[in-house]
Amino acid sequence: MGFTAQLLDDVRAQLAPDQASLDEARARREAVRGAALSFNGGRRTFASGSLAHGTANCPIHLRDKGLDADCGVVLDRRVYPWLGPDSASDEGPNEIVEELRFHIQNEVGRSYPKVEVTTTKRAILLEFHEPLASGQDPTVDLVVGLDRVSAQGLWIPNTETNEWNASHPEGHTSLLTGEPKSLRVTRARAIRLAKAENKRVPEPLLCSFNIEALALMFVAPGAGVPQALVRLWRDGAVDLRARLTPDPAGVSAPIKCADRYAAADRFDTAASRLEAALAHDENETWVRQQLASLWPEFVAGDRSGVTKARALAALKSAAPLSVTTGGVLSASTGLELKNPRSFGTSR
Repeated sequence: MGFTAQLLDDVRAQLAPDQASLDEARARREAVRGAALSFNGGRRTFASGSLAHGTANCPIHLRDKGLDADCGVVLDRRVYPWLGPDSASDEGPNEIVEELRFHIQNEVGRSYPKVEVTTTKRAILLEFHEPLASGQDPTVDLVVGLDRVSAQGLWIPNTETNEWNASHPEGHTSLLTGEPKSLRVTRARAIRLAKAENKRVPEPLLCSFNIEALALMFVAPGAGVPQALVRLWRDGAVDLRARLTPDPAGVSAPIKCADRYAAADRFDTAASRLEAALAHDENETWVRQQLASLWPEFVAGDRSGVTKARALAALKSAAPLSVTTGGVLSASTGLELKNPRSFGTSR
């Protein structure tokens, strides 16, 4: 494995949520799904979003910012024949969303007494106020949906306008988690890296779902992670200059972007840096310089493995840094700063 792939593996390792937080986020999501299914007319529930897609990031130095889990409940139209654009009444979502919010508060509150349940534009947000030892306090977003009568996908709420909009979150999850496994894993890894690069500025140019949609279009079977990321950025730049990214499920309107031309330029710059690293993959110093411009918090200036993110994580935990007998930099809390030659491959 060349230095480029090794360093990308290490960036992903620093972005990966810890297992305890993943387990808790999933447990909270399942508790919310169970409560939603017990609501009168609850037909089925589903998991969605980055946690379900395998593309979630939670950087090592930002654990306290939290991990979020998305899910949804689909209501039985026979119980609510007056709801949505496919009904004669075309009743908006706000009243039923509020009824479900109240139900969720009561049901989930039995297991999580500090939970706070509020309504956002698209979903019901649950904040649990029960942080883990790491500082993580995973939240859950629950979307209310209606099956569309004559088309694929769901009607989901826009509570700001009291209207229903077409979407297909279940279809998105199916696309991103489908076979073959090798493509699914490589694509998810490329997405996580691209999402981290996109969010290194205060106001990212693209939403995370836009990056997932472009990866579905342009990451091809057989590529390694560096090559998959180059193609996502290069082909994605061409596509962004031509149009807004279409919904991969073909249900929603194209994905909104504040400035797709600026986003395309950003993609091209990132691809050029990664291509430059790959062109001299045997030169560790050169590779570090190229990748540090894309992930400045996650690429160390030397082989010590001490990145800005790891140093900040150690400071937050008040853990001194030390070198083990095996030459691995670590913190007394168990935070391990690995040598690039022994990077893991976890998603």
